[in-house]
Amino acid sequence: MAEFVNSIGQVRGKFGNVVAYVRANGKNYCKGESISRKPSTELQKQRAAAFAVVVSKKGWMARAIRLGFPGNQYPKGFNGFTSVNVTTAVTVEKINPMKPIARYKKATQEYRGVIDYSKLRVAAGALVSPVVVCEVESGNRKVHFSHQRRVVEAIDCFLDDEIYGVLLHESTHSCKVMRLGTRGEDWNESMDFPEKAEEEGLVVYVFARAADGKDASDSVCLKCNG
Repeated sequence: MAEFVNSIGQVRGKFGNVVAYVRANGKNYCKGESISRKPSTELQKQRAAAFAVVVSKKGWMARAIRLGFPGNQYPKGFNGFTSVNVTTAVTVEKINPMKPIARYKKATQEYRGVIDYSKLRVAAGALVSPVVVCEVESGNRKVHFSHQRRVVEAIDCFLDDEIYGVLLHESTHSCKVMRLGTRGEDWNESMDFPEKAEEEGLVVYVFARAADGKDASDSVCLKCNG
């Protein structure tokens, strides 16, 4: 808001995105209206729909995201999760392919983003991704993990790196995270299915995280039972 004085008297009305008005004290003021940022082109709407579907995972995947994006090579937390997945893990489809796009409609009214969980990254960073074998035992509702220890360290691959398992189940909005062991150990660990989750729709990931918590590896999708 700004006060102004001019030689032609009081001014009222809208001029572009500027609105002029007179207050009770008789002084003339003007203020700027916000400019609409609603996406209008097809490409803009596709990007907005992809962003929207990734944003929708923020709440129920929070624990995995917090551990998997410590803020070294990528932005920290949800910003990092969004930046690595919007363009690589989402397919955007038009809800009604026969209709032309309408500028006044929201992107999600015309486009639908679909996540490919086999491409989704629940962690990302400079560390080397771990090599882990897993087996899903549906009868006992368990996922079994096994790992053979590394003997020698390498660049971005340290014996005290911690390895985590992640179980996602979209239809129940479930996310379980468990520390399985370190690179320098032999281990066999198991995780129970998330509550109410079945094998269908279960997605299994592993990733490494530095012992000091300052870096992570890209996650590896071991099972995707979509």
